[in-house]
Amino acid sequence: MARSKKAIQKLIASMQGKKKKKQVKKPARIAALEGRKYFSDGSNDMIRQAQRDYNGSYISGDLGGVEVGNKSYKKYYKGLI
Repeated sequence: MARSKKAIQKLIASMQGKKKKKQVKKPARIAALEGRKYFSDGSNDMIRQAQRDYNGSYISGDLGGVEVGNKSYKKYYKGLI
């Protein structure tokens, strides 16, 4: 009786008791939420640098849970805000 190569490997693996477990991949939404908890408080060095060196068009605001603001715009528009 001829068996396929996969069937033979499966049989050998089950006989040795070294069957690999399937890795469960987290949904993208859950992975994003888990990663976000580390960045939302601003304790990460990259986040602090982004806040300090921000040179975009926001006068002040929230970008992805990180407070940023352009200091020169704040100074220029301080009478209007």
